[in-house]
Amino acid sequence: MGKDLYDHFECVRDIYTQASETLGYDLTDVCFREPGSGRDGLQVEDLHKTIYTQPAVLATSYACFRALQESCRDQGIDLRVSSLAGHSLGEYTAFLVSDAMDFKTCLSLVKKRASYMSDQGNRGSDAGLMAIVSRNGGLDPKLIRSLCRDHGVHISVNNSKRQVVVGGLKKHLKEMSRKLKKGITTAMLKVEGPFHSPLMKRAASKFRKDLKKSPMRIAASPVVANVSKEAIVDPNHIRTELYEQIFRVVDWRGSMEKIIGNGGNRFIEVGPKRVLTRMFQDIDPSVHSLNVEDRESLDRTVRALASNN
Repeated sequence: MGKDLYDHFECVRDIYTQASETLGYDLTDVCFREPGSGRDGLQVEDLHKTIYTQPAVLATSYACFRALQESCRDQGIDLRVSSLAGHSLGEYTAFLVSDAMDFKTCLSLVKKRASYMSDQGNRGSDAGLMAIVSRNGGLDPKLIRSLCRDHGVHISVNNSKRQVVVGGLKKHLKEMSRKLKKGITTAMLKVEGPFHSPLMKRAASKFRKDLKKSPMRIAASPVVANVSKEAIVDPNHIRTELYEQIFRVVDWRGSMEKIIGNGGNRFIEVGPKRVLTRMFQDIDPSVHSLNVEDRESLDRTVRALASNN
């Protein structure tokens, strides 16, 4: 994850170096190594733990943006954007790119966020998240809300017209799964807790103290928030958003529809894999999406931007 860009961009290497100093372990060892024990004694299974994956994804996503920024500058391409957004953890990349905080502050917050969320999730190992996906058309929002009420679970993430994620006790999630009609599939997610549900309120309360004392500034570009779906720039609004998104619904679909409704028609996803790019097509097939996760996708995106610059 990120190795291709690390090998070709000094700015990317600087990000991983600073990240390693801030985190207290070698992040390149986490992101790049082959299966087996790493230099810091990490095992393969450790890489899937929240405390490692969240900082790794943040650093890699920011590295992808910086590589894109540098490539565009070299090509004389204007990379100014009308607005930014991020899915859950991705909001931190958005606020980082918007210059609302520096990298060390952002990474330190993510490290603490991951720790609190992991601790809270492991306290209630009988709870988790379940994805609900419709194979034939969109989901019925009224049906999903009704089933959630009946089974005592919560909508955690509204991804697209065909996909939502719900959180709660695993036995209740399984009961709800059995009530869904044909054409709808469910899958328990491999996460450490019922993230973005009221069951994470204690973790959010702990994190709120860290948010209050972390330096932030007015964002240079507005970020459309997961929870409020409002375009925010003020540090107080940013702190509120990052606090609330831990235990409230991440409405990615709503955020994207807000941007599209305001005229946004081209999206660039930065970070590992192309999860959001696939969601864009489900939310609105008319939008054009690009992505940056390695040199190949970076070159493709820069060429597309150059042809329309």
